Amino acid sequence: MIQRIQSIWLLIAAACAFIAYTLTLYIGKMADNAERPLLMGEKLPLVVILIGTGLLALITIFLFKNRKLQFRLSVFGVILSVGLIALEYLFVESFKKDNAIPSGTYQLGALLPIVMVVLFIFAARSIYRDEKLVKSVDRLR
Repeated sequence: MIQRIQSIWLLIAAACAFIAYTLTLYIGKMADNAERPLLMGEKLPLVVILIGTGLLALITIFLFKNRKLQFRLSVFGVILSVGLIALEYLFVESFKKDNAIPSGTYQLGALLPIVMVVLFIFAARSIYRDEKLVKSVDRLR
């Protein structure tokens, strides 16, 4: 059902994934104080994992009749989001080394995958609670 709380968590996670595609990942300050941005959409592996994670969240919403699969996909979403964070870090470090950037700041695009991890965890926890509730009601019958 769409009105369950895990559906809200998953919908917000999908929105974060699709919004992060358009955002800046990192802004590096060059030695001459010029700023050089690294966009999330510039790196194909990041884009593929980001869109895949967003689609996974959307698909998981509609699997409410199969809570076990929904739970597994939510856990897989956590793993994908953590992998995305690690991949972002590797690309930023490569970007800094290739462009000789001494300093810079991470932007909102780098923070959204962390938010996605939290949202997938909240969804998995809610799905687990639903499954536990259904099992306890089945025992009463």
